[in-house]
Amino acid sequence: MNFGCAGDPDIKNCAFCGEKVQISDKLMVDREIIHKGCFNCCYCGAKLQAGNAAMEQSFFNRYGPRWYCAGASGNCALVPVAQKDAKLKERGLNVKKTGKAKNK
Repeated sequence: MNFGCAGDPDIKNCAFCGEKVQISDKLMVDREIIHKGCFNCCYCGAKLQAGNAAMEQSFFNRYGPRWYCAGASGNCALVPVAQKDAKLKERGLNVKKTGKAKNK
């Protein structure tokens, strides 16, 4: 029998980097669990905040979730998709085969 609030917490992997996410470092954005430190713009690298970021939906099946500056944070979300794709490849991001995408 387990005692406590909810038993053992279910530790998930970060949708961005693929590493395990501890409860204290957990952030949920667009139904994806990620590390707080992984929530950065995939184009310029700026730290993002919920509400000022946009996910590039066209990349989801190839790379997994990728967020960009939007609103008051910047305008990287408005950069053409081809430029965003080139930047991801330049940074060494592999196209995901199974599961979530991983950075090199």
